[in-house]
Amino acid sequence: MLSKLIALSSMHRKEYKMYKSNFFLFTLNRLVEVIVYIFVWQAIYNETGNAGGLSIDQMITYYVLVISLLPITTWGINEDMAHSIRNGQIQKELLSPVTYFQYYFGVFIGEMRFALIVAISAFIICNIFWTVILPSSFLNFIYGILLILLGMIILYLTQMIVGLIGFYTNSIWGMQILRKSIISIFSGMIAPLTLFPNWFQQIANLLPFKEIVYTPVYLYLGQVELDTIWILIIKQIIWIILLYIIAKAFFKHAVKKVTVNGG
Repeated sequence: MLSKLIALSSMHRKEYKMYKSNFFLFTLNRLVEVIVYIFVWQAIYNETGNAGGLSIDQMITYYVLVISLLPITTWGINEDMAHSIRNGQIQKELLSPVTYFQYYFGVFIGEMRFALIVAISAFIICNIFWTVILPSSFLNFIYGILLILLGMIILYLTQMIVGLIGFYTNSIWGMQILRKSIISIFSGMIAPLTLFPNWFQQIANLLPFKEIVYTPVYLYLGQVELDTIWILIIKQIIWIILLYIIAKAFFKHAVKKVTVNGG
């Protein structure tokens, strides 16, 4: 099965390589976003002498890391799932030798491989123009990577649930926008979560998205107590199990409702 997933991943990544201009456009877009965020916070810091409880160098590093992680956290398989439902390709996917979940996990890995290239490229280029702080410790960096990897599984399962809505509606455009918005807000991509009201932070603490961006970045900056890391890891594993059960149950019902266009 692993070899099939790798093959699916490679095929999907090659689709991006056919359009090399996408790589440059995606990377340029990341750079424009980080420039806007940094200019805004530099202006705030110059006026108030405060950058959300962080030094200006820490805040610059925060947004460089956030924008670098953005492709990993917002890209995914929903466009592919919606397209396959509209053009009837889903019929072949449901009858393929691998399960529907395995098929799209392979596609998801291919998507993430390209997103990782864009993320690393954006991070390297940002280091040329701004002073990015090094990780507070190697252990913090490793824990941050572990949380991001767990977060990627959560993102995949979340996208599967959203994509399955297309079995009923033939369109998931609205749900896809909602998914990206929720992740962007509750993961700390728009602003550090410490700047939000307490009630908002409490909701963010319950959801799994905070540990995909905000916590790994704050670990990088040395702003998280290592004593709490294993609690956060267990929390993410519980969310993975819960989302997997929901996605599987949803699929069993949704597959009975799917309509194959042109078939």
